[in-house]
Amino acid sequence: MPVAEQEAELEIKKSRFIASLCPVTDEAAAKAFIERQRARFPGANHHCWAFVTGRPDASTGVGSSDDGEPAGTAGRPMLAVLTGADVGQACVVVTRFFGGTKLGTGGLVRAYSQAVRAVLAETDLERCDPKACYRLSYDYSLTATVEALLNRFDVSLLNQEFTERVMLECALPVSQSTAFEAEAAESLHGQAVLKRLEAEAD
Repeated sequence: MPVAEQEAELEIKKSRFIASLCPVTDEAAAKAFIERQRARFPGANHHCWAFVTGRPDASTGVGSSDDGEPAGTAGRPMLAVLTGADVGQACVVVTRFFGGTKLGTGGLVRAYSQAVRAVLAETDLERCDPKACYRLSYDYSLTATVEALLNRFDVSLLNQEFTERVMLECALPVSQSTAFEAEAAESLHGQAVLKRLEAEAD
């Protein structure tokens, strides 16, 4: 995934292509970034976009748009560059200011693909290891034991609710999941309910 926002600009046959890239973890963040780019460049002819909110190989959390360019010449090629580069949790918007020379469908595919590659070349990426996600339900009396268990692993807390019992959702690297499940069974003595959820990217 990208570490921070990045931008690159190309000029192809007098058309300006501004590629803006932003790290995102859900579709709402991607759409917000797309709207921000529209507001930044209100005079542009097109704001084509593509996003992958999870892992690059995921079939959900992906989207793309040609935004008025001929079908299949912008959004899909942009998405293909992202996934082909194994980049997830990212949204890229390529803003085009038309320069008066038509590029043709093949030229547009090359231009939008090139713009995404250009911004990726400038972008610092960090590797996201697959995560195992868990839901844990337990009595308040086990709070100290659960906290001690979580502290022994690289756990990120996703959600926590306090009702009659405590319910928390957490994620940790898949490589630690077997040890985590074993230690949870040993330290909680069956007094808590541990359920593994669908794995996802960080």
